[in-house]
Amino acid sequence: MKKNVILICLAVTCLFTGSSFASQELSVLLTKQDAVLKYQPVAENKLLVSVLDDGGNPVTGLTADDFSVQSGLKNARVLKVEPFETSQDLSLNLVMVIDNSASMKQRKAVLPLLSAMEEVFQIIRPMDNLQVVVFDEKGTTQVDGRQLHTRVLQPSDAADARIRCKEVFASRLTSGTYLYDAMLTGLDLIRQMPEKSNKLLVVFSDGDDINSEVDAKLVADEAGKIKNLSAWAVDYMDSVDKDPFLAAFTRENNGSIWKASSSAELLPIFKSFSTTLLHRYIVTYHFPDPPRATAVFEPGNVVVEEVTTIDSAPMLNHIYFETGQSVIPAKYELFAEKEARSEFSELALLGGMQKYLNILNIVGKRLQDNPGTRIRIVGCNADTGSEKNGIELSRERAQAVRAYLEDIWEIDPGRMDIKARNLPQIPSTSRVPEGQAENRRVEIQSDSPGIIEPIRSVYVQNVGNTRELQLIPHVDAESGVDRWKITLAGDSGSPVIFSAQGRGELPEAWSVRLDDAACDQISAFHRITASLEVTDKAGEVYLNDAIASVPVKLVQREQLRKQKQGYKILEKYALILFDYDSAAVKDYNHTIVRRIIARAKEVPGALVTITGHTDIIGKEDYNLMLSQRRARSVKDQMAHAGLPALHNMTFSGVGPRDPLYNNLLPEGRALNRTVTVTLEYEGDGTDQMLGQSD
Repeated sequence: MKKNVILICLAVTCLFTGSSFASQELSVLLTKQDAVLKYQPVAENKLLVSVLDDGGNPVTGLTADDFSVQSGLKNARVLKVEPFETSQDLSLNLVMVIDNSASMKQRKAVLPLLSAMEEVFQIIRPMDNLQVVVFDEKGTTQVDGRQLHTRVLQPSDAADARIRCKEVFASRLTSGTYLYDAMLTGLDLIRQMPEKSNKLLVVFSDGDDINSEVDAKLVADEAGKIKNLSAWAVDYMDSVDKDPFLAAFTRENNGSIWKASSSAELLPIFKSFSTTLLHRYIVTYHFPDPPRATAVFEPGNVVVEEVTTIDSAPMLNHIYFETGQSVIPAKYELFAEKEARSEFSELALLGGMQKYLNILNIVGKRLQDNPGTRIRIVGCNADTGSEKNGIELSRERAQAVRAYLEDIWEIDPGRMDIKARNLPQIPSTSRVPEGQAENRRVEIQSDSPGIIEPIRSVYVQNVGNTRELQLIPHVDAESGVDRWKITLAGDSGSPVIFSAQGRGELPEAWSVRLDDAACDQISAFHRITASLEVTDKAGEVYLNDAIASVPVKLVQREQLRKQKQGYKILEKYALILFDYDSAAVKDYNHTIVRRIIARAKEVPGALVTITGHTDIIGKEDYNLMLSQRRARSVKDQMAHAGLPALHNMTFSGVGPRDPLYNNLLPEGRALNRTVTVTLEYEGDGTDQMLGQSD
């Protein structure tokens, strides 16, 4: 008996204009479950995806969170996932190729086939298009110059297709089987569709082709020329195994093959096919643009000026000890032998902290220079924890200080009185660790101004036109910032000034404090340049080694002198100590205030700036008001003294902000409880002795 063959070819395409596919290898994955996923591009950044479970059934109810789209290391954003059955964007172009040979009637397979095809007709929507190809012994269809025994039907809708297919099996049965002719005709119809479309070919066969004008190889070759083609087949042959040609054809064209053992299996197979065809997803995705960035420096230029500084730093007469210890900590500058003291001069000490760390040497030198003076060395403890009621520990601390002054500076012990107590007379709060650390101290007291007066020095320092240099970046990263790195450097080959890195969004600004050390460093540069590297969450990298730069100008003192221009002089005074949580100006500070008033009268054009500071203990708002009260106390005292040109005087309080010293150290917190007074004016070369006499 001649084997009869039924061929059904379906082509599915998206109708769109003006679109093109990105030239990228995509990887489409499920994020939450295991299933068989297949996809085809249907438009720019749009995929048609089928998802089947282990039983071959469509997985429904998926959302954008269930899909991941990647290209290499890049991650796309899944914008929308829409069921194909409800989509109004994609229409179906169906080409059905039907084997209408007489053997189908002999095998009583016509009605089962028409019933099975009904599953396809039911999913046709008004927006879809349908074409039907049948065998024709008397007529032909021309394809590439070949006359093929096929006929193409073009029904107006699914109902019309249903009628025409019934007519074919009622009156147009053929004695021959033209399987390959029909497949080639179907491929030709598919080829005429938009090139970048989703194409689906389904073949139903119950026997070998014996009458076609073309062979299987030509059909396979023509299918290989069509992009985005998927081939599905239903094998209804008598053999147990699947047909080798159809199995290879579907495998090579991204499809599947079903084996039907009886006509009763046609309906569930077509139902499965139709359900899979309908229950797919349109996945819309977008690969974010690579990150972009700009940055600016504020201010737009940096001027570093060599300034003659007459520095009157306060004497912090406290030596701080570690918990339970009576050994003077190694951070203090201590001479190992008497001979080392011979070259010591407090005038050579720069900055308040360097002066403080030499406090014992300063006291020793002043005791030598003032032989009729005495001091009191008062040992204290935190009076809490292991130091509770630690009077003996306080005594040992005081004795350690006296021993250094006696051994190195050869001060007569009879001039140094030892006292011991628990908490200092004016303690810091014991409720916090910072306050406890400040209470573990030795206080050096004296009734002689020559011992406790401020430590004065004259030197040239580099001062910037701003207290801090800010880099303000603007990053446009559509997928979000994953990590970043910023670097500030000077001229080529110079060391890095500042660097930072982190994850997540960038800070609004980076600030580099232009303190004395920083100004000394950047004064050697012509420019400061920022580099920025940003990696977004899609794996894209932005790198700019010179995203922003700022010029640096050094104004040198000697150049101004040669040009007979005035150069800046700063006289800096600090009032210390304000007691913890106090704004009262103590007696020994009155002497300093009187000295400042006298200097301001000598240089009436000087700008006088009064700034109050605090440590970090306590609430910031309270400390800010405390610093303002401290600044006002000094300002009022200077005003009452009749200081002229008060319009040149400004005062403010900054609280714990912009600290002068490290608030992590007890001495830093003590030095920050202060008011600084700065006199700024122009010198003419006669300033070298300024500030050296009362």
